[in-house]
Amino acid sequence: MTMRSNPERMAWVVLLTGFGVFCSLTLLIPAAIYWYIVNSTIPLRTELTSVRGIVLIDNPDVELSFSVLDGQTVPLAESLTVSTNNTSQAILTFTDDSSLTMYGDTIVVLREAQRPRFGISPNPTYILVEVQQGRVRATASQEREDLSFDVNTPYAAVEFDQGSFSVEVSEKGTQVTTRLGQAEVIGEDKSVQLNQGQRAVVGPGTPLSGPLPSAQNLLSDSNFNQSFTDTWQIYAINLNKDEITTTAGIADFQDQSVLRLQSEGQDNIHTEVGVSQVVNKDVRDFQSLRIFAEVRLVNQSLPGGGQLGSEFPIMFHIAYKDAEGNDRDWFHGFYYAAAPDNYILYNQPDNSSERVARYIWYPYESVNLLTTLGPTKPAFIKSIRIYASGWIYDAMVANISLLAEE
Repeated sequence: MTMRSNPERMAWVVLLTGFGVFCSLTLLIPAAIYWYIVNSTIPLRTELTSVRGIVLIDNPDVELSFSVLDGQTVPLAESLTVSTNNTSQAILTFTDDSSLTMYGDTIVVLREAQRPRFGISPNPTYILVEVQQGRVRATASQEREDLSFDVNTPYAAVEFDQGSFSVEVSEKGTQVTTRLGQAEVIGEDKSVQLNQGQRAVVGPGTPLSGPLPSAQNLLSDSNFNQSFTDTWQIYAINLNKDEITTTAGIADFQDQSVLRLQSEGQDNIHTEVGVSQVVNKDVRDFQSLRIFAEVRLVNQSLPGGGQLGSEFPIMFHIAYKDAEGNDRDWFHGFYYAAAPDNYILYNQPDNSSERVARYIWYPYESVNLLTTLGPTKPAFIKSIRIYASGWIYDAMVANISLLAEE
């Protein structure tokens, strides 16, 4: 007997089917509404401000770019690329008071900036920024449960908790440092949890390493190894090569590799010899910048720093730019032979010297250059130079570092 010949049975089937559909809709419609309320998002308002110089915004979808002038603020949409050059700086501000500061020669892409449409949603606000090159400072104003603030780089993914962090990307890799709070750095096959005052590094062919101390050495080859000419450039100023010889090179002394600067020959003839290294490092975001080194003076025929206070058997020189873009210099000299009363010995924040004992290794630690130099403090380190100047001299330097700390 078919259902067509049994209308009562068919009626029950229709009734039960309708009831099942009704029950399903009773469950599915509220579930769909709940899912929509929980997961629906709207764009998070993001603004870009040029703090200094001209900032470029590119829209790859329409191949259009425009400039943001110094002091100007404009809205920033998702998928746009922001670029600064070596004279500009910008800040991305999100409506939850979180921000991303871009320093010079930096490129970032705002991949996502969304917040829940409805306040009852338990989902966090989501910010995803891609840092392609350069240095940024990220500030997350809320806990991870309320704000998911992530940064992607070519070599790692970074997840921030509430706090302040820096991310630096170069051809050598990615470096993440926590100034305040916690962050997780995820590489290809591992992750590292960073607490306050720690950093991690990862790069091409270099596995993720950390946690490391937040202080970092801005110099390459601080120990003067056998290939130091790859990073240090030797120079000499000697107009009387027939009478005097100057040399700069590495030497093995007391079981360590050192930089030795010497002049030999006729006395009372001025020469200068040394090494330099290009640094090209933005230091505006650091709290401390100091030089550490070991210095040993062997010979010095010209006492003090010479009559004008500019000729020492060892001198450190940092060439830098201040926050206004002005070129400036910092000097510090070492000597053991006391200067006559009519010789100048400067004692200024940007040009000073000190007398040390002969034949001993003197451990030198500079003052914090970011506090002692006041408004003329470094914003961008161009280069460092280690040199000897005067008549007859013989001096050594070992284990030099330029330590910057977040």
